[in-house]
Amino acid sequence: MDTYKFLNIPDNCLIGNTIFKKLFYENADLSTSDKSLFTDTINKVVWLYCLKPETINIAAYRDEVRDYPEIEVIEVVLHKDYKLKRITEIIMGTIPYPMLLIFKLENKRQFYVAHQRSSQSDSSKNTLEEFIATDWLDRDSYLFARLDMKQMKFTNFYALYSDIVDAISIYKLSTIMPTDDNVTGAEARRLTAEIEAVEREIISLRSKLKKETQFNRKMELNIAIKELEQSKNKLLGGNTL
Repeated sequence: MDTYKFLNIPDNCLIGNTIFKKLFYENADLSTSDKSLFTDTINKVVWLYCLKPETINIAAYRDEVRDYPEIEVIEVVLHKDYKLKRITEIIMGTIPYPMLLIFKLENKRQFYVAHQRSSQSDSSKNTLEEFIATDWLDRDSYLFARLDMKQMKFTNFYALYSDIVDAISIYKLSTIMPTDDNVTGAEARRLTAEIEAVEREIISLRSKLKKETQFNRKMELNIAIKELEQSKNKLLGGNTL
């Protein structure tokens, strides 16, 4: 597991076992297309590390909303880049622990994280919150240095996992706009969400513009698009952190 030395996880937490696809077929409610997705897209799933109180000096965390008894680090070796968000939903939904999920395709890696809430109707299930994902990262990505877990909070597993989520959130924002060391994870997620929402609306209006035949309506759409572009530029420039 030398590839993941940058995480700085103690050897006591090392697992290194394959998680067979059968686990997901038997424990997740997968459609035929989901099973085909796993078969065609995934080479193998590896349980890299398990951080729990017995292997690392960090306390479990539990309140009325969350239950974080441990943290898993799981690697998914891919045949191709296809529907990674859906694969993430299935894996995180089947293995009900906070997770750093790492997709590997040749020499590149992509990270997914998501906080979880305990299901009020079924204690054996968790509700996944917002997915935070990186782009495809080369070996020299500066994010790796920020995922050194020994530099994070060891108060409990919720605090540690929150630091992991924040590091990836801040990295994601930094790929969109300039940031500095003062930005928090919450601020990064808020700004990223606002920028992405504006971008989606611009794409939607541009699609409508291509199909529109009435001149007046075209003018209205063009004006709306320019206003959204100004809003986006304001977010990118006026909120530089």
